[in-house]
Amino acid sequence: MSSNESRLRTLVDENLDLGRSPNFDGSFADAGVSSLNAVAFMKIVEKEFGVSISAEQWAGIGTLRSLVDHLDSHTA
Repeated sequence: MSSNESRLRTLVDENLDLGRSPNFDGSFADAGVSSLNAVAFMKIVEKEFGVSISAEQWAGIGTLRSLVDHLDSHTA
C-alpha cells in the first residue's frame, strides 16, 4: 500500500460515512457516495495532497484506486 493510499483511506474514514471499509476498485456511486459528497471529498483531497485536479481529470477518475494512481503519479 502506497503512502498516498494510506492517507486517502484515512480521508475516506474521516469524511465519507460509508459504514465499512471502502472498496478501492468500485465507483464512488457503488460505495453509496452522492455526487455532492464526491465533489466535497475531491476538494478535500486536492487540499490534503496539494494538487489541482481539473474537471476533465476528475471525470476520468472513477474509483478510489484510480485516484490513488493519479496521486502517486502527481505527488512527490
